[in-house]
Amino acid sequence: MTIRVGVRKPFRLLAPAKLNLGLEILGKRPDSYHEIVTILQTIDFGDEIVLEPATALDYRPPTEIEDDLIARALRQLAGHGIEIRARIRLSKRIPIAAGLGGGSSDAGTLLGALVHAGLPYSLARRIASDLGSDVPFFLEGGTALATDRGTELEPLSSPTGWFVIVVPPLSLRNKTRTLYSSLTPADYSDGTATRRQAEHLRQYHVLDPHLIRNAFLRPLLAFPQVRLALDDMRAAGAQWAWPSGSGPALFTWSPQQSQAEEIAVLLRARGWEPIVAAPYRPTWHEALASLALG
Repeated sequence: MTIRVGVRKPFRLLAPAKLNLGLEILGKRPDSYHEIVTILQTIDFGDEIVLEPATALDYRPPTEIEDDLIARALRQLAGHGIEIRARIRLSKRIPIAAGLGGGSSDAGTLLGALVHAGLPYSLARRIASDLGSDVPFFLEGGTALATDRGTELEPLSSPTGWFVIVVPPLSLRNKTRTLYSSLTPADYSDGTATRRQAEHLRQYHVLDPHLIRNAFLRPLLAFPQVRLALDDMRAAGAQWAWPSGSGPALFTWSPQQSQAEEIAVLLRARGWEPIVAAPYRPTWHEALASLALG
C-alpha cells in the first residue's frame, strides 16, 4: 500500500543541534558497538529544513555532505511505500562531524515531522534506528537519558540556563570510529554519574556540573586545537567545559544568559565563533498543519 505525503503550504523546520550532557561508556558490546549512558539535549540552534508543495519529491543534498542522512531516510521511506510530494531544501548551520548531531538531527527531525502528521511511529523509529544510534532521539527531541547503544530513551525534564559552545578546527577521517578506537578500558565507567545527573534534572531542572563526564575528553586532549579551545574557554570565565559526543565541540553552561554572553564576548576576542544557545524542545504544530497524509 502506498501512503502519499503532500505539503499544503510551505513551512520551516528547525533541525536542532544536540549536546551530550555527560557521556559515559561502560564497555564494548559483542556486536562491536559500545554500551553507553548519556543525556541528550536539543538546543535552539540548528539546521533549517524547508518543505514546499510539489508534484513529486525534489531533494538535492548540500554539496558539502558526503553521506546525507535525509537522502537515506527518503530512500527507505520510498522502499516502504511512502510517496513524498514535496520540494525539500536543507540549509546547514551545524558544524559537520563536531559531536553536535547535525546529520542525525536532519533525518530524525524530518521523520519526526512525518510522525506528527500521521506516519506510523513504529516505521519511523525503525528507519531512524537503521540510520544511526542518535537518530531516534530526534523524532521527539528535548531531553532524554539514552542507554544501550544510545537508542533506549527515557524523557527527562529539561535544564534551565544557557550553553556556550566552541568547535575547534579538527579534521579527522572517520572521526567517530577513530576516537572510539582510541579509547582504553581506563576511559570506561559505570554510568553512575550520568544517571545521578538524570535524577538531578528530574528533581531540580538544573545541571550539576560536578556530575558531567565524557569518556572522549582524554583522547581529544591529544589534539592541540582542543587543548587551546579548552584553555581559552577557561580564560573567558567558563568554570568548566566538556566535549559533546565524540567532539571536538566543547560546551559550558551558565544559569544566566548575561553570563553566557559575557563568556562568548571574550571568546570572540580570542578569535573563536562561539554558539550561545538555550535548551529546546521541538513543537510540531506547523508540521501537523502543513503536511497531508493519505
